[in-house]
Amino acid sequence: MKRQADLIREFFALLAPGFIQDGELPDVKLEGVEERHDGHAIASVRAGDRILPVRFTFDEGKIARVEVL
Repeated sequence: MKRQADLIREFFALLAPGFIQDGELPDVKLEGVEERHDGHAIASVRAGDRILPVRFTFDEGKIARVEVL
C-alpha cells in the first residue's frame, strides 16, 4: 500500500496546473506532509507567497476528502 505522503504528492502533481487562488494561477509547491495515525494527513502547500494547510482524510488507503484549512 502506498504511503499517505506519496498519494498526496500524486494528488498535487495532478492538481497543480489548475490550482487557483484569488483568480490567479500561482506556483504551487508541496512544502511538507505530516502523516497522522487517525486517518488524516496535513500538507503544507506554498501557493504564490502564502503557505496553505491542507487536510487530507483517508479511507481504505485512498484520499477521501481534501480541505483547505
